[in-house]
Amino acid sequence: MNKAEEQTTSEKLMARDAIPKSNTEAGRRILKDAPAETAVFKTFADFLGAVALRKIEPIDMQPVVPDSVSANLDVVFQTGDNYELKLNLFTPKNSAKALPLVVMVHGGCWIDGGRVDYNYYGVKLAQLGYAAATVDFRVADQARYPAAVDDVRNAIQWLKDHAKTYNIDPNRIALLGGSAGGHLVELMGYAANTPTKQHPEGPGPKVKAIVAFYGWSDLTDPRVRDPYWNEAFFGKKYADAPELYKEASPITHVSKQSSPTLLLNGTIDQIVPFEQSEGLANKLGANNVPYIYVPFEGQFHAFDYFQDTTERSLYFIEKFLAEYL
Repeated sequence: MNKAEEQTTSEKLMARDAIPKSNTEAGRRILKDAPAETAVFKTFADFLGAVALRKIEPIDMQPVVPDSVSANLDVVFQTGDNYELKLNLFTPKNSAKALPLVVMVHGGCWIDGGRVDYNYYGVKLAQLGYAAATVDFRVADQARYPAAVDDVRNAIQWLKDHAKTYNIDPNRIALLGGSAGGHLVELMGYAANTPTKQHPEGPGPKVKAIVAFYGWSDLTDPRVRDPYWNEAFFGKKYADAPELYKEASPITHVSKQSSPTLLLNGTIDQIVPFEQSEGLANKLGANNVPYIYVPFEGQFHAFDYFQDTTERSLYFIEKFLAEYL
């Protein structure tokens, strides 16, 4: 068997038994009414071919902000030695009521990316009636774990502290993130009572819901624990710090008090295997935490940056947030 055949076989094996599921009546209804899958790929080469032939179109990462939406851009929420962190906040104009807030955290394997990566979703959520903030955090070459966790926590707290200024309801907050951002929102949501360097006192802001695209939930899993970005994030390899990797794994902190969660993962994701989300769904279910798990058949990492899958993703986000936020 040549290398290409081995990769195809591996992808097929990874896609087995990926079945959408929920442990609530509302979740099962959302799954039942969901739009059908669109493009389904068997290999990464198929996906690249579809991109090259424009059979699938990427979303606009810098969308035009419509007249119905206010955009507060480049707002500084945290400063330190030689750095400052900013957020972009999108809100519907002329809202008479305080707005539920969705805080969005970008991906990039903790080593890259930025808040602008979620501007598209920020505009879309504002059009649906939410305040939507996409936030920066210090990536690995700026600061090691747990700095990124602290930064997300500080962004949430800053938005709560400025709730009146931006017409935000501080008691209705959800988190949304993808890849490294998916990991961070899961960890922030489940480990709010876990002390960190900046917050040794423990409890952080409580959130009402979590939306995670292809986030690492168990960093001790042999399939995901050894890539170079983990060592960059922690400053240590797994073999040298297994307890640190366990501490930073969202699945470690799941309890009956965890927030309702929507999990979306491609079935042939080679960076975050769908079993990461599936395993987290099982742990949430065992603790009676409401969840919806949606494997996107034949999709790779970052599938939500393409039009058809973005629209399907927005369906799940809209229905889930309406239920829990």
